[in-house]
Amino acid sequence: MEENKVSTKLLEEISASLKEINARQETEEVFQESNKLMEKVEDRVQHSTQQIQNSFDRIHDKVFNFNNIMIGAYLVLGTFPTDSPILPLWSIIFPIIILIYLVIIEIRQMEIHRFASNEKNWTEADRNKFGKKIDSQTMMSLIALVLTVCCFGYIIFALAG
Repeated sequence: MEENKVSTKLLEEISASLKEINARQETEEVFQESNKLMEKVEDRVQHSTQQIQNSFDRIHDKVFNFNNIMIGAYLVLGTFPTDSPILPLWSIIFPIIILIYLVIIEIRQMEIHRFASNEKNWTEADRNKFGKKIDSQTMMSLIALVLTVCCFGYIIFALAG
């Protein structure tokens, strides 16, 4: 009888140990799955961030090119016809100022990229600083776009009048 009690106790201990081992394995599997999900999320975030940056760069390139075209248009309209030009020649300063502003934006963008390249060493203050830089850069880009549209509107208004 005592042998049965010892055997039963031993079987219960084995059963309890197996339950612990199974629980650990299940926990490890859950952690592995959650780690895989987190890696996928991080990859999507990184991809999305790159796409935003690519879109940002493409918009800047288009505004930059359009502004260069407007410099040519202002130059032509400031000298044509020679006896009574459509625009005063001094008005070419508007797209040139916008061009300088766009160059400043590009320089700031380069600084943001340089700052972001050191992300592994960031503190929480650096993360906040980066967010503020991105926000101010976005606002500056919006201002450049509005100024470019206004500059174009001035040409249209001058041609219509």
